[in-house]
Amino acid sequence: MPPIPAAQALSSDPVAHALAPHLLFHVGGTLAALPLAEVREVVRRPDVLDVPLSPPAIEGLINLRGTVTVLIDMGRVLGTTASTGASPAGDATRVIVLRGTRVGLRVDRVVGIVGLDGTRLERTGDGDAGFVSGTVPADGARPAISVLALDRVLGRVAARAARPAAAVAITGKAPAGGRTVAVAGGEDTLMLVSFEAGGEEYAVPVSAVREVVRLEGRREGRLARMPHGDGNLLGVATLRGRLVPLFDLRGLLGLEAGERADTAAARIIVLSFNGVRAGLVVDRAREILRVGGDLIDPVPPLFRQDSGEIEAICRLDGGRRLVSVLDPERLFQSEAVSRGLGPVEDDMGDDRAGAALAGAEAFVIFRLGGVEYGLPSSRVEQVLAVPDRLTEVPKAPAFIEGVINHRGAVLPVIDQRRRFAMPPAEIGRGRRIIVVAIGTVRAGLLVDGVTGVLRIAAEAIEPAPDLSPEQMALISRVANLAGDGAGRMVLLLDPAHLLDRREADALSGMDA
Repeated sequence: MPPIPAAQALSSDPVAHALAPHLLFHVGGTLAALPLAEVREVVRRPDVLDVPLSPPAIEGLINLRGTVTVLIDMGRVLGTTASTGASPAGDATRVIVLRGTRVGLRVDRVVGIVGLDGTRLERTGDGDAGFVSGTVPADGARPAISVLALDRVLGRVAARAARPAAAVAITGKAPAGGRTVAVAGGEDTLMLVSFEAGGEEYAVPVSAVREVVRLEGRREGRLARMPHGDGNLLGVATLRGRLVPLFDLRGLLGLEAGERADTAAARIIVLSFNGVRAGLVVDRAREILRVGGDLIDPVPPLFRQDSGEIEAICRLDGGRRLVSVLDPERLFQSEAVSRGLGPVEDDMGDDRAGAALAGAEAFVIFRLGGVEYGLPSSRVEQVLAVPDRLTEVPKAPAFIEGVINHRGAVLPVIDQRRRFAMPPAEIGRGRRIIVVAIGTVRAGLLVDGVTGVLRIAAEAIEPAPDLSPEQMALISRVANLAGDGAGRMVLLLDPAHLLDRREADALSGMDA
């Protein structure tokens, strides 16, 4: 535990063993104490991940050196002013991490360690909503001290989340009905990530996509351009702590080069296949598609290129929209491109990464506010841009934003912010509708933005802390990606519990 400033002992009893060491701290206007034996460490408040459907006293989840930890706001527990927002620089706010649990207590300021004389403790069970076991009376030099009844705090606020961390089984097991996405020739459907380059639309199988990230405005290191490159290798960039070579897709396909009209829309499609990781720089990311086998045709022999980068053509919207499906292996098989892959591949240790991802699950990652959520990609049919106007339905359930015409059928659109009791968001260009299958009905989830597809290794997925029955039904797992960035966590949703039976019946009636 980091050094904590010592405070003056509160008893004049010369017998040292008569004093029980306690950690002294402020919560609002209350001076409180906790037995030191219950404390593992005291840390500054890190970034907090808000978890919907949690009890009011739960501020969210924090990542402490790779351990997902529940953060309890003691201001809310004791009825003082609730702490809100991140701790500014120089702020005294601290998190007291409890020993043997995955729980931390947010307090306003830590005073130090004191020795309390148990004979002076006035027992009580009614003060501060019953969360205080006793009070050391005030004297002329100091105010009264409230001794927390930790078992009562955890019992009412986060009983199941307080179980010892060692008892939590780390598992990558998918919920019932889920499966790892595999794209093969014999599948009835092909799941694709589509994007634009040089005015044309292309796609790659979702099984080869590691993630989709912005080219501009990334928090990690800037693009390092390589001298004497062959023109297609733009350089290398640091993505999730690894060096990844970046290639211009227009150059790889022999398309006309030139400055991008909208650099803010450019994206990096990070591919992982056969122990290799590489990034394709494209003009714009479009959608996640699920395409039936009857809409996929092989490239006619007359038009097949020597290298064969394009392996199939998808016919969408009645044939009015054609999407070329790329084969990642053939795309990078030229000698010049292979030279760009070789040195970086060795540095990244992709053989180990490939083995770890062999049992990985693919998720469509979306944002609500500052929180990332994941839906199994096997349940996602498509990701759509939000139309200018949704058709309102009179007397529809409160969580329904409206309906749209999707492929000739009525598709109800669920405002996911409203479902999670979040405030409305400003209407922006980044909003998307994720089309999912929920039991026997189809619906669109209105979200703030879609990050892309992310394959997550089984060992990075663990059970979510049990904060409420509603939360556990919908968010039963969390992806702890501490190795991919500074404490990054993704809440993984179970599509089967996005709606209860009554709500599903209501949607089914709208679709009829």
